[in-house]
Parts: sequence; structure tokens; C-alpha cells
Amino acid sequence: MCTRVAGLALCVAGLVLSGCGTGADQRAVRATTEGFYSAVQQHDGRAACALLDSDTAAQLVKDQQQPDCAAAVLKLELRGSKAQSAGVYATSAQVKLAGGDTVFLGWTANGWRIDAVGCRVVAGGGPLQCEETS
Repeated sequence: MCTRVAGLALCVAGLVLSGCGTGADQRAVRATTEGFYSAVQQHDGRAACALLDSDTAAQLVKDQQQPDCAAAVLKLELRGSKAQSAGVYATSAQVKLAGGDTVFLGWTANGWRIDAVGCRVVAGGGPLQCEETS
């Protein structure tokens, strides 16, 4: 019995460490992230906001003191455009972009949406600092 439990525990730990998402999930979070960064670079605030989690979009409007998300999202100072790596862990995901930004996503009824954007390592280490998070 202990051998089965230990084996199961090792298997679960391996899945957690390697990420539980399918290849389709990884492609989807990459596409969502790259689509968001592309929309911002093209000054298409409406398209960018459609890829944000609703709580993140609301917080962005408040933090940027803009009339709506479409205007607020264009105030962000983002770095990167092409996804270098993606990890999916059940209903959460992380995408690292060439250029330094890391993006966090969550699974919603509307698919993968961005929870935190423009996250970067700060000088001296420590947790990532994000341009916006919910």
C-alpha cells in the first residue's frame, strides 16, 4: 500500500513540477499573451482589453485614472512581444516574453485571460513587479 501511495505522490509531484497543461493550453496562453502585446503595440486598446480578466481591466482603469480600459491599457509600459516559454498549471498559466516581461493568466468562462501583465524582476531580486494586476 505504501509503495502505491508513494508512487502516486511522486507522479503527482512530477505533474505539478512539469505543468499540467496540454499542448493546446500552452498554445492558447501564448496566443492570448502575444495577441495582447500586439494589440497594445498597434494602439488597439479595445482588442487588448478583451484579453484581460475583468478584475484586471477594472483595476487598470482605476490605477491609470482613465475613462475606460481601452485608454488605460495604452498607458502601460510593456516590454516584449514574442513568447519564449509558457507553463500551464491547471487553471493558471505563466508566459515569459522575449524582452523581459512575464504575464500571468487564469482560465475563465471566456477562455484564458490575463491576470497580471508587464511583470519584471526588480534589481536585487525579490518578487516580480507588475505593471498591472488584479
